Amino acid sequence: MQRLRRSRSLERYSLDRSPFAQRPTQRDVAELLRETKDTLQKLATPRFKEQFLVRRTIESGGKKRNLVYPVARLRAVHERLRFQLAKIFQPSYLMSPRVGRAQRDNSKAHLNSAEYLTLDLKQFYPSTTRAMIRESLIGQFGMAADVAGLIAHLATADDCACFGSPLTPVLASLVHRPMFDAIADLCIEYDLSYTVWVDDLTISGECIPGEFRSKIRQIISRYGLRSHKLRYRTGNRVVFITGVGVVGSVLVVPRSLEKRSKELWDELKACESFASIDDASTRLLAHLGGIRYVVGRGSARWKKLSDEMNSIRQKRRKAYLANVAHLTAETTGLRYLSEEEKEARKEEIDAIAF
Repeated sequence: MQRLRRSRSLERYSLDRSPFAQRPTQRDVAELLRETKDTLQKLATPRFKEQFLVRRTIESGGKKRNLVYPVARLRAVHERLRFQLAKIFQPSYLMSPRVGRAQRDNSKAHLNSAEYLTLDLKQFYPSTTRAMIRESLIGQFGMAADVAGLIAHLATADDCACFGSPLTPVLASLVHRPMFDAIADLCIEYDLSYTVWVDDLTISGECIPGEFRSKIRQIISRYGLRSHKLRYRTGNRVVFITGVGVVGSVLVVPRSLEKRSKELWDELKACESFASIDDASTRLLAHLGGIRYVVGRGSARWKKLSDEMNSIRQKRRKAYLANVAHLTAETTGLRYLSEEEKEARKEEIDAIAF
């Protein structure tokens, strides 16, 4: 019997069918999160909550980021809350945070476009305040004020979303859904494609007029956020969207990955022992597999990469068999041979691998 494939998506119901939209009490929310009402109220108290928060600064891409994320019991609450919110159907334009969507999907949505507009939401998570979360839960879910306030206190630190919590990406996408929806409606009006990857917005189409850019920034400002890094590009050269390049109807990878491919090939060619061949081929196969996923099945590049990967597997298999034969000969047959015969046999076995 053929097994049915399980859907990778966690999404099960619309926002208005969510348990959070059924006028839950604080006790109902506690049961949903497998906690008691008293425990949640205690964890929501700033002084008690502080012991479950980690604060540290990291440097990424030349920028310093101040992380504040939960641990221990508060972390468990964030994980369970994230799991429940992730069950809500997300709009088609949202690519991340979303199970089953990848950077390739984000870029693929903009194939065959002539013009591209990308922009970021400045300080997206730190700008998502406790008040915003509370008002969103009341407005979108119809939640009672005390329940919305409890969740908002649990989900935030220093009156803003926890930067580093597993809950924050999903929660922020829901809190700001009215803004994202307003931008989606504007894109439909101008017949443009539109995707969201966390705080990166990408819009593409045949023509993106100047007035559209002004309108989209006005929408973002109206919802209490700021935009920056606005870039306008045409499709006559590679346009990279979340790390994947778009050229007409083709997806490509950055030059840095192509350069890395050559380096890994050179490493494999320089290997002599089976252990080194096995290690180098594993790294190269993983790297080429990633590129093959990006370019997509059916493309000429996909077929070429598949052939290259098969040749690598054959080389590794050949080296493995030669290594087994070599070890077997050393431990059994060689002890019955003269020194001259041993040397001849070793040379014969070594020649098999190469």
